Amino acid sequence: MSMPTQAAALHKALRAIIPAADISILHERPWHSLTFCGTQLCLSVHMQDGTWHSDAEALSQLLSEHEFDLPRQIVADIAVTQAVMAKGAQCLIIDALLLDS
Repeated sequence: MSMPTQAAALHKALRAIIPAADISILHERPWHSLTFCGTQLCLSVHMQDGTWHSDAEALSQLLSEHEFDLPRQIVADIAVTQAVMAKGAQCLIIDALLLDS
C-alpha cells in the first residue's frame, strides 16, 4: 500500500521517535485557509504496555516540542488527542496539520 508523500514523511518521522510502535494513517484530507494549503492527518499509534513512550502525556509533550524535518512540509500542529488501553497495549490517536512550504 502506497502512502501519499505528506503522510509517508510524517509516518517516517514518527517511526524515528517511537520505533517500537505500530503506526498507521487513519485518514488524510486536504486543508486550506485563506493563506495556506496543507493536509490534515489522523494517525493511530499502537504500543505494547511497558514501552518507553507508553505515557500519552509524555509523548504529547515530546511531539509539541519536536522539530520535524519534512520535505516541503511544515508541521503546524501535532497532538495526542486520544489514548486507550486495551489487551495490554495502548492505542494513541495523533492529529496533525501539515502546511505546504
